[in-house]
Amino acid sequence: MTALLGLGLAFSALAQNPPPQPIATIDKITGKVMVNEGKAFAPGRLQQRLKPGDRVMVMDKSKTTIVFDDDCRLDIEANKLVVVPDRSTCAGGYLAEQGINPGGSGAIGSSGVSGGKALLPLAIGAVVVAVVLDEDDSSP
Repeated sequence: MTALLGLGLAFSALAQNPPPQPIATIDKITGKVMVNEGKAFAPGRLQQRLKPGDRVMVMDKSKTTIVFDDDCRLDIEANKLVVVPDRSTCAGGYLAEQGINPGGSGAIGSSGVSGGKALLPLAIGAVVVAVVLDEDDSSP
């Protein structure tokens, strides 16, 4: 009985938060366009349906156009990464985009610092805070 109740609650939660439905289509591709639907980037295809949260990466010397279901067109130029908004940009959807470095070897969104060197000041700060807090705890 408990298992049945748990299963019912799980289906109820899914019904309240259904997975996003496609809201746009890739209409044109010139050059190399990659799409990430949540797992990994793969080559984009003409007429590929896109859901909110999908990421479209347009490589060097490339471009693409996506068309939302309300006929709003979005041209994406070379060296851009765009996150598909929850509604068309014509209907007020927020377009999150970032430039990509065609000649760079770092991952998209990386700071360019390698080997964890960016974490060193953070680690030192954490140790200092821990020592200061420890000293405060030992006082009467």
